[in-house]
Amino acid sequence: MFNWNEFDKLFDEMFSSLKPMSFDDKGWSRKTYKSPDGLYSYTYLSKINKKETQTDEIELLKQKLEIAVEEQKFEEAVELRDKINSLEKNKEKISELQEKLNECIKNQNFEKAIEYRDKIMALK
Repeated sequence: MFNWNEFDKLFDEMFSSLKPMSFDDKGWSRKTYKSPDGLYSYTYLSKINKKETQTDEIELLKQKLEIAVEEQKFEEAVELRDKINSLEKNKEKISELQEKLNECIKNQNFEKAIEYRDKIMALK
């Protein structure tokens, strides 16, 4: 019969000397899944496409909200909930401003791009 406890111990010993991989926060998303009974969990990192749509951003925030609630990080959950509501409420306006921002960047009108960027950030 296979002894999982011994396997876990051996696995931990083998990999404890390795340095953890370092990821900058830019573009990476950390997601954790915990089993309903709490016996196991896993965490994975994924790269976020820089040109993600607003819907993708909302979905990502909803996933983070779910994880925050599961981990009982309610302060973080409040912030995420409010950000989701703000994005959903201002979705059309943000899209319009994003188009204008992209045009300014394309035309290298960075002074105006700053204004649009700040307006978008205020709506989020």
